[in-house]
Amino acid sequence: MSAYLRSNNPNKAFEVYAELRRRGHKLDIFAYNMLLDALAKDNKVDQVYKVFEDMKRKYCEPDEYTYTIMIRMTGKIGKVDESLALFREMTEKGYTPNLVAYNTMIQALAKSRMVDKTIFLFSKMVKNNCRPSEFTYSMILNVLVAEGQLGRLDEVVELSNKYMSKSIYAYLVRTLSKLGHASEAHRLFCNMWGFHDEGDRDAYKSMLGSLCDAGKTTEALDLLSKIHEKRISTDTVMYNTVLSALGKLKKISDLHDLYEKMKQDGPSPDIFSYNILISSFGRAGRVAEAVQIFEELENSNCKPDIISFNSLINCLGKNGDIDEAHMRFKEIREKGLSPDVVTYSTLIECFGKTDKIEMACRLLDEMLAEGCSPNIVTYNILLDCLERSGRTAEAVDLYAKLKQQGLTPDSFTYAVLERLQSGSHRKVRVRRKNPITGWVVSPFR
Repeated sequence: MSAYLRSNNPNKAFEVYAELRRRGHKLDIFAYNMLLDALAKDNKVDQVYKVFEDMKRKYCEPDEYTYTIMIRMTGKIGKVDESLALFREMTEKGYTPNLVAYNTMIQALAKSRMVDKTIFLFSKMVKNNCRPSEFTYSMILNVLVAEGQLGRLDEVVELSNKYMSKSIYAYLVRTLSKLGHASEAHRLFCNMWGFHDEGDRDAYKSMLGSLCDAGKTTEALDLLSKIHEKRISTDTVMYNTVLSALGKLKKISDLHDLYEKMKQDGPSPDIFSYNILISSFGRAGRVAEAVQIFEELENSNCKPDIISFNSLINCLGKNGDIDEAHMRFKEIREKGLSPDVVTYSTLIECFGKTDKIEMACRLLDEMLAEGCSPNIVTYNILLDCLERSGRTAEAVDLYAKLKQQGLTPDSFTYAVLERLQSGSHRKVRVRRKNPITGWVVSPFR
């Protein structure tokens, strides 16, 4: 029987078991549990019940491991009331549930979204001095989120206060942050801050990222300034996380101050820091600052990459300095870099926005000649420019070219085609944001 179980053949093992019983042989508790566990994991529900009933009727008294196997199986098939009955039967027979038994029962209750019973059993677990694991908390957290009762997490933390270690706090903060519950994560994080002298680096980084994702930049800046109190050194990744959030919200003053702090106190900005700053200043229309950051990048230990140039070209073009944007485009090859699809698409849009259609078309030809394949966004930009200028025949030819390249038109492509077919060259269009360059693809004329 053991050989069949080891070879992952529970059906044959059950046949051997039936033959053993027919011949009047007895199994010990270890053999029964091994067979039950294999059958349960293979979803042989009827056979599990048969073996379990054999044990209880006359052959072998089930122990806590037997009950744990049965609770796990009944919970898995949705018979949570039966799981509870088995758990009570186990305790009434004098067995003390261990961590595995409690987790198995809590998992069954949580799966059935029984919040009150889950928390009640958890309280019993703690009262009986059984230390919860991360898995215990993860199951409770999942059911609270699923049932919209995340506010009860404070109750769970209070119940298990004596077991709330740094690692458990850190786990909960990380998990809440990943799930997007920034406020709850921050509240729990504040509790953790007061309990422990030394922080958990991963938890602190998760909390910082969660605050930034939620737009809570004031709290993120506060955390970044105090993190050293918990013997955690800041790094460039942490600063970049906050810089990016500040840039997206156009909090230019805070962005500038944090950058100055990096330069003075460290950690030193890296290429990602500079790129975030260039795009952030550009987004806010602060061209002079964006150019200054680019120049500081050129004079630093880092060197501009294609993203740096793309961000600067986008900034210059978006704010009306097309000639400077074109000059920066020409610099790319001088620096040993190659323009990519974003570079070309951005500059094509620069020319199109200022009605320099010939330059835009010439740039597309150059792009193809250089072996850089335009994507649907590139074609959409130029199609829109041609349609606005009334150059219908060229727009139709361009559409044929994108089809030949094997690209799939999107909703924007079809909107331009509809205007071409209707002969409607409206002077005012709805502004739409380009997913690559961030530009308005259909600008006002």
